[in-house]
Amino acid sequence: MTYAAIPEGAVLVGVENWPAAAESVSWAVEQAYRDGRDVALVHVVSATTLDTPPGFRAGAPSEPEQAHGSVVQASAERFAERRLDALSGVSGFAGHRRPEVTTTQQVGSVIPVLVAVSGRASLLVLGSRGKGPIGSWILGSVSRSVVEDARCPVVVLCPGAGGVGRGVLVGIDGTSDSIPALEFAFDQADQRNLPVTVLYCYRAGSTERPDDDRVLVAECVAGLRERYPDLHPHLRIQAGSLGHALAEQAQTMHMVVVGGGGAVAHHLLDHAHSVVVTVPTSYSRAGTTPPANAV
Repeated sequence: MTYAAIPEGAVLVGVENWPAAAESVSWAVEQAYRDGRDVALVHVVSATTLDTPPGFRAGAPSEPEQAHGSVVQASAERFAERRLDALSGVSGFAGHRRPEVTTTQQVGSVIPVLVAVSGRASLLVLGSRGKGPIGSWILGSVSRSVVEDARCPVVVLCPGAGGVGRGVLVGIDGTSDSIPALEFAFDQADQRNLPVTVLYCYRAGSTERPDDDRVLVAECVAGLRERYPDLHPHLRIQAGSLGHALAEQAQTMHMVVVGGGGAVAHHLLDHAHSVVVTVPTSYSRAGTTPPANAV
């Protein structure tokens, strides 16, 4: 399967239904405008295993699925263009390159397709809301699976995301694996003019001294302090579970950022009420190049 229709480095949005995906599309369009990137709206349909009528390709989606997908894509595209029109009149976006919006319908299983297309993206944006508890559980399951293997940062708009929270919270483990998450968090805080908090948790009863932990955390953010001199990160060190501490403190934040998949990311997806971002340990913002005509 080819994903050539998806622009390299685009901000991707997984669009399952409409208008359920409106919040995800809105968030992605604004971020693409900030980054000078294009937007790709991705709708995934499953291949049929039923007998197909003459002239209809075996293994392709059923005609009703294709028709539904076309309606969803068209609605999402119109909404994205209207959102871009609105943002073009905001002073903070003056002089920014207007993103191009493309739509693509991919055939296959949702999780493998989203993981595959993430290899072409700068960001993958997903929603967590479904229609009723079953739909919410299914979308949550997709998010948890995708963050395990995605090749770009995955943004999940959890229930309650984008509320009154003011700040970016990033959880670290004190190793180099935390650097990509820190870089993403600092960049978002700088773009959005928000305060940034760095949280490190040590095991309760640990023999390590708090002073050692402070030095460790300070070393992790030293380079970023130089890169973002206007940011004054708050360093928070405490005992306990990083996942639980992030989920609790995320209630007052706009965004919480953590590295990769794993138990901490899964706990956040289940319990945080904010924008949750998981960043692969291999991610480097410096290695993602906006379009050549970006401002």
